[in-house]
Amino acid sequence: MELMIIVGTGALMYVLILSLFGKKMEEQDRVETRMKNLEKLKETRKEYSYVDETMNKPFYERVMKPLFSKIGSVTSKIVPTRGNNKNDNKIKKQLEQAGYSISTEDYLALQLLLMMGGGFLGIGYSFLMKADFLSWIINFLFGVFSVYALMRYMLTSKITSRRAVMEKQLPDMMDLLSVSVEAGLGFERAMLHVTESMEGPLIDELTVTYREMSMGRTRKEALTLLGERCDIEDLNSFTGAIVQAGQLGIPVRNVLRAQSEAIRRSRRSKVQEKAQQVSTKILIPMLIFIFPVLFIILLGPSVISIMGDL
Repeated sequence: MELMIIVGTGALMYVLILSLFGKKMEEQDRVETRMKNLEKLKETRKEYSYVDETMNKPFYERVMKPLFSKIGSVTSKIVPTRGNNKNDNKIKKQLEQAGYSISTEDYLALQLLLMMGGGFLGIGYSFLMKADFLSWIINFLFGVFSVYALMRYMLTSKITSRRAVMEKQLPDMMDLLSVSVEAGLGFERAMLHVTESMEGPLIDELTVTYREMSMGRTRKEALTLLGERCDIEDLNSFTGAIVQAGQLGIPVRNVLRAQSEAIRRSRRSKVQEKAQQVSTKILIPMLIFIFPVLFIILLGPSVISIMGDL
């Protein structure tokens, strides 16, 4: 009897609790279950999006860049290069002038990797030729130095060719910029119009300058950096004139018109100077290919007759 009372009381309490809090607890359980499902779905989507984002990156960013960073971190411990800020800044400036977006650390790591590869090629050549130990060392050093010299030559030639293209494109860019400002556009808006209308390495550098100015950098700083990146005499004079015009309150359209005419005259004088050098440069192929043939034609019969008389 007492057991039945206890069981009945417990059942009654259960029914009361269930009737009072059952619906709320059921909703809470439903909410917790839904939140857990959403978290699982979010993690799954995040994992897939991370995989898709990783696989959509270029091969250089997925494989080569981490490899170069690893090599750079290892070599910096053995041969510290960060302390030589002057050398790092010089290499960084050369990479910017060549149009490469690679960092200084990655470039040095790539250079070291290729130099070691050239050294091992020299060792492989020595092994095939069955040379002695001294030849192994010489070929290893020759391979390392050859790769270093080749990379330096490629970098300097890239800088020279890119600078020549920018110098050739500078007068057209200045004309379009000057016409845009005289038509009523502001200087920044005229720069945007030039970047949208033209293509080339100089336009790429001008696009970087426009973005820097849009993000809050002053016109003086952005134009100064433009001149340092390009390292062209006419462009440096143009940026200096624009900065000075802003400081003195001179109208930009007048400065652009004067600079455009000056750059055209400078371009014309450089072309005339190169044309005058043609007569001097043509002497080298004449001495090598034309004069020996003329000597053979003119003096050949005389030499043959003299040899016959002897």
